[in-house]
Amino acid sequence: MKWISKNAVLFSAKTCLAAFLALSVALFLNFEKPAWALTTVYVTSQLYAASTISKSVFRLMGTLLGGLFILLIYPQTVQHPLLFSLCVSLWVTACLYLSLHDRTPKSYVFMLAGYSAAIMGFPEVTTPGLIVNTVISRIEEITLGIICSTLVHRLIMPVSMHHLLAQNISTWFQTARALCVELLTVQPDDKSLARDDILVQMASYPLNVETLITHCVYEGEAAQRLIRLVSVQYQHLSYLLPTLTAIETRLSLLAAAQIAFPPAVAQTFQQFILWLNQEPHQDAASLRVTLSESQHALETQWRAGSLTLQECALLTGLLERLSNMVRIVEAYHTVSERGSDLWSDSDSAPVSNPRAYRHIDNGLLLLSCSTAFLATLLSSLFWIASGWRDGATAPMMAAILSSFFAAIDSPITPMKLFVKGVLFALAISVIYIALLIPQAVTFEALMICLVPGLFALGLVIARPATNLIGLSVAIQIPGFIGLSHHYVPNLTATLNAALSALIGILFAVVLTAIIRNKRPSWIAKRAVRKGMRELLRFIKEIERNASSLLARQQFIARMLDKVNIILPRRRLDPDPELMAGGDLIAEAWLGANCFDYYARHREVLERYCIDSGQMFHELALFLKRRMRLFSAMPHQDLLDELSQLLLTLERCARSDHAMFMPLLYLYNIRASLFPQAR
Repeated sequence: MKWISKNAVLFSAKTCLAAFLALSVALFLNFEKPAWALTTVYVTSQLYAASTISKSVFRLMGTLLGGLFILLIYPQTVQHPLLFSLCVSLWVTACLYLSLHDRTPKSYVFMLAGYSAAIMGFPEVTTPGLIVNTVISRIEEITLGIICSTLVHRLIMPVSMHHLLAQNISTWFQTARALCVELLTVQPDDKSLARDDILVQMASYPLNVETLITHCVYEGEAAQRLIRLVSVQYQHLSYLLPTLTAIETRLSLLAAAQIAFPPAVAQTFQQFILWLNQEPHQDAASLRVTLSESQHALETQWRAGSLTLQECALLTGLLERLSNMVRIVEAYHTVSERGSDLWSDSDSAPVSNPRAYRHIDNGLLLLSCSTAFLATLLSSLFWIASGWRDGATAPMMAAILSSFFAAIDSPITPMKLFVKGVLFALAISVIYIALLIPQAVTFEALMICLVPGLFALGLVIARPATNLIGLSVAIQIPGFIGLSHHYVPNLTATLNAALSALIGILFAVVLTAIIRNKRPSWIAKRAVRKGMRELLRFIKEIERNASSLLARQQFIARMLDKVNIILPRRRLDPDPELMAGGDLIAEAWLGANCFDYYARHREVLERYCIDSGQMFHELALFLKRRMRLFSAMPHQDLLDELSQLLLTLERCARSDHAMFMPLLYLYNIRASLFPQAR
């Protein structure tokens, strides 16, 4: 976004108006710290009205929780500084733990509840009798800032967000459709240079859509229908990425084996491309029938001996993936109320909501919480040991900084930007305190002094590249200046507060660098290993006949969520070990094919006394080796077991149609593990 644009100017003007409204009301009502109301306006104000309202609601809830905690522990702990510091540090840690379990904007509630307690509690330990007034005052100031920000952004030229949600879901689908057309029309060895970027972009869409849905809920009735529509579309579009990569893999295997399309398959292929390119997409039912007939024709040709098992299996698998794509496209356009498992032809059970199976890295979460706990506690101990009267800002800033950046892969870089913002805020505050504010003897003169700075601050916040610096300035300036009803400029107090804040920031940055600062590849590798553990556990359940269709759907949802985490990080930080470990898409298909081979067809396999135990045993051994070393290759014993089972199933399938599908699923397992084997 440019510095001066229509949206940026509108946002800055409205935010500036809301800030002056909050400041004037706070001064009129003689609130204790009007700076809190001013800060709240800039923290909660967003480009879109819905996100402004949602963040305001979350901020109010977090402030209430933090204030309630302080009121509960204060009487028992205020006379014991170490105990009080420990309790607040534990509260910050517990709230951060809960916050990191929610990967939506709602996590702001618990994160804010944690460091709000530090903001309200630490500065008042020297005057314990005022703690109730402080908590009530902060809640009043926060509420005032929220009301002013919400009213201005909601009533004055509100910027709607639901069109952004519709655009995001449409772009997600159109990107996938364009990629599918490219896969089907460009030779597999002539890949587009931007294809990896497209896959990474598609991996980011689910989180973007979830975030927009969370905010759009607060846009009122106008967005409710769209939210219901997108929520259904979202569940189907989540399967686009694995479906497209599976189509690409099949085409690559066909090209490597130099397998030509039979005339009937080539005709079906062209019909699919024409159908995919047309708007609107019609005759999906007839296309599905054509794809199904082509698969039956391939089976007939295989039985007649005109196709080998490899040719039949690869071509049938490609047609099956195209059928999946047809169902996704049809579901996107029709938003059917029925659920469907997009990973097989015969399922009619509802698809599990992917949002219910988010990946949580408990190890990384504990590192983040430990950093927040130590930063808050150690800065508190420093404050106590030094006897510094104005040192309360140190543990307060340590709690804020270590919580605010806890969900970021490598927090040090954004923390440095935050420090720059604090220094900018200090410089601006000194100018206002020393030169401008002493000349303002009326509220109107104060407004004239503040307008240029606040308007420029709004422009900085509106620009994504400088948003973080703008927020850090907005958080610090009102506190540094210390605007109040009976304001007296105090440059010494400002410098003292700034020094205390920088010490707290130093604690947070140093501890984060030591404990929490992890590369994106490190986080992605942990997700890969966790995905492999889940695959191993799922295969064990299949072998024990303890799996179900619901378990299969839940497994796929968990794996796809990890895929969306891994792909962007692998692109950003291409570690050799991570590149060897893959992205879990193949592992998701491997688990699905194992279920479809054994769990779906257990009765017919038992009828022919097909024993798959040794194959599953060798597969489990391979996955255990793979968890230790990503570059580990499957052993020859596993290939021998798969080949022997294929020969056995092929003989049975020649005479029994019921054995054909388990034969294909078993071949899919072998092709995913040994793509070069013929």
